[in-house]
Amino acid sequence: MEPCACCEVRPAGWAISARPQRRYRGWRPVGPTERVRVCGWCARWLAQLAADARSGEGRLFGQPGANGRHLVFDDQCAVCCESPAERAERVAWEREEQAAGELFLCVPCARWLLGLATSGRTLQGSRGRHLDGGYGAWPHPRLRGMRTWRRVRDRGVAEVIAAAAAAMGLLEAASPEEADAVLAEAGAGAADLCRELGPAAGRVIVLAGPGAQVETARALEAGALGWATVPATPQQLTAALARLARGEGPGGWDPATCLPLLEPGRVGRPWLWVEVPGAGEAWGTAWLVRRFSRGYDAVGAVDGGVGVVPLVPPGAVGRVAERLRQAVPGVQVEVRGAEEPPWRRFEAAG
Repeated sequence: MEPCACCEVRPAGWAISARPQRRYRGWRPVGPTERVRVCGWCARWLAQLAADARSGEGRLFGQPGANGRHLVFDDQCAVCCESPAERAERVAWEREEQAAGELFLCVPCARWLLGLATSGRTLQGSRGRHLDGGYGAWPHPRLRGMRTWRRVRDRGVAEVIAAAAAAMGLLEAASPEEADAVLAEAGAGAADLCRELGPAAGRVIVLAGPGAQVETARALEAGALGWATVPATPQQLTAALARLARGEGPGGWDPATCLPLLEPGRVGRPWLWVEVPGAGEAWGTAWLVRRFSRGYDAVGAVDGGVGVVPLVPPGAVGRVAERLRQAVPGVQVEVRGAEEPPWRRFEAAG
């Protein structure tokens, strides 16, 4: 029997399957079903993680959460309780081809769970990350004395900000006008805050969920530096704060993806191009790429798609590409610039 994809130790007697769905007069299956073979212990562990995420128990960095929302309708995500707009996935726990349970999930929550199913050893404590070390660890600069102010509602984001502040020596400012960095969640007045700050809006980092394209665009129009995803990761916050510490300001951005304009050819290292599959898919694709790429990696709009410059050794770029193919299913991910010898070393601060 093949080994479990999650723990890579026990035999796989179960499978986690994901069936893509699209709304058209109801939710209808589209595309092939993805299956990940896991053992019984990991199958139960993954089910418990989904339940804990919805209830707010057992918080993990980057874990989604319901944040006080409740399941009322059948087409709400069973983890974050949001209502998907166009795409979703039905994730089932199967044993001997028979479903033992099923969850209706939004695409970000489904990709989070499937990502853990394909490789859960870091989270389980049996393997360290090649560059980042153990789960929850991340390379970060000391930004002692940087003053931050936040306006967030998401519990997980607040916990990540608190952890980053403790690790990097950040101070809390009394007001956004006094802050060196302002962290504002879309849905909590991020765009209005940027307009109030005027020229100082370049210190604002917008924290955006998958449905926050309109407010994120408005904040960028008002001068915000950029955006990170909700759920947030320490790596994303580290990279954004390091940009501010280096004195970088907002630049040109693409209205379809809300990403900065990227010139990957100037960095002298291999990079990835991710296809936008169709009209209306640009923001969703960009959000998933930013959510599941490492926070230090440069992500931007290029050649009608999304470009990623992974800050990893050249031999690891292929592994980053495989991760993105899993995180953004059904799209083309190309490795470009591999013929150019990389000359820049890995920089932990992004």
